[in-house]
Amino acid sequence: MARYQVWQGRALATGGALAVLVNGVLTPLLPVDLPFGQMAASSIFLLRLSLATVLVLLLIVGSLGLFTRHKNAIGWFGSLAFGLTFLGSLMLFAHEWGQVFFIHPIAVAAPKAFEAMENVRGANLFELEGIVTLLMFTIGWLLFAISMTVAGAVPRRGPLIVIAGLIAIPALSAAIAPPIIGMAAGNVILALGWIILGCDLARSESG
Repeated sequence: MARYQVWQGRALATGGALAVLVNGVLTPLLPVDLPFGQMAASSIFLLRLSLATVLVLLLIVGSLGLFTRHKNAIGWFGSLAFGLTFLGSLMLFAHEWGQVFFIHPIAVAAPKAFEAMENVRGANLFELEGIVTLLMFTIGWLLFAISMTVAGAVPRRGPLIVIAGLIAIPALSAAIAPPIIGMAAGNVILALGWIILGCDLARSESG
């Protein structure tokens, strides 16, 4: 089991490193001033979402290792938090996968279809899916990080930085203009938390 957790820790650290690239470098390069259909048809959108799909898969693998490492110390709250984390990560993986293999091809072939969706008054299911997925992912990782901080099966610095990153994303998005730069900065903090968590998990098991 320890050998598996070493690789799960490495997967989590690699996912965090990819998150720095995806959210810290590629996200600010997105042409957000364009209508969504045109942005989704761009090559930078495809590259960003392709890497994001891989990083979420690595986070799922890494979260399993974190749960195994902490399961005897986190109790029902931590188990519930992990369940939300795992479900939210699966939902985000499906979301990113759909962006790559469904949204991008449609945007290339018919960008005006997305413009028509944006012109519909009120929220639509396309927007609701993204909101629900983001909330589930965020709340799950926030609660899971809190439970890991309390349990202390690995050094607390990793989960504390994850918590700081999750709080920083909306805070910096509101404080920095344009908001996408603040969001990118907050995501880099979150990614650093994943990198440290992954390294600590791999190190504690290999040691």
